[in-house]
Amino acid sequence: MHLQRLFPAIIIAISPLLTAQAGELHFAVAPDESRWSSSGNVLECRLSQQIPHFGKALFTSRAGGGLTLSFLLEREPAKKTRVAHLRAVPPPWKHKTRTVDIARVTLKTGSTPVVFGRNATLRTLYELEKGMSPVLTFKDWADARDQFVVSLSAVHLRPVLQQFQQCTAALHPDGFSDVRDLSVYFASDSSELSHKARATLERIASYLEVDPSITHIILNGYSDRTGDALYNEELSQMRVDAVQDYLIDKGVPAELLVTFHHGARNKGSRASNRRVRIQLQR
Repeated sequence: MHLQRLFPAIIIAISPLLTAQAGELHFAVAPDESRWSSSGNVLECRLSQQIPHFGKALFTSRAGGGLTLSFLLEREPAKKTRVAHLRAVPPPWKHKTRTVDIARVTLKTGSTPVVFGRNATLRTLYELEKGMSPVLTFKDWADARDQFVVSLSAVHLRPVLQQFQQCTAALHPDGFSDVRDLSVYFASDSSELSHKARATLERIASYLEVDPSITHIILNGYSDRTGDALYNEELSQMRVDAVQDYLIDKGVPAELLVTFHHGARNKGSRASNRRVRIQLQR
């Protein structure tokens, strides 16, 4: 047999073996079983779809502007890091529409291996609204022989997406990370709250109205190095008292407040030392 004829024969013979070695594990929501759910409050809104035998796709919008898409496992947790790709694939009846590459991310170990940021999450929601199917692909974490293919369905999405969007529109402007550690500043030799300081304290008080998980509010008062040590300690105490009184007047429970005064602080500029630091704890 000539070599030209032999090589095609060899390729044809081994092709089925190569195909058998490289497999795919599909996890998809059938159109007639597609279910979306929405829930939330003024701090966090959630939109999710259950994926049979895999877990859940979860869109989360948080107070302060945070928006993520996570894939949660309800099977064995991820053991190794892999690169995952997220694409929007057209349904069969949109055969002329192209697949859209959305993002790629490195999987983490554990039960929530995939988390996409704001831009990728927004793009995924837009593609779902157009009827596209987001598909997540990555290699298995045993020996990377198989490809995991995880697909979402846009069927029955619209009414639940509207609920999610309404919830998102009503979110508080600040999240915990926005207000957990703030400072208000004072003029030299003064414990009077400025307009800017009052605005910061009102922002904190507003957040405390919607987050019952806060257990302590730590107030640390300081002064700059001007004046003697005893006076600076008294001044830092007066500044803490001013902040404490204002927060209580705004409805913050007094039992949450824990106060300290430290006198002069020797780090940084004098202006940066004339302050009360406010830290929220859960």
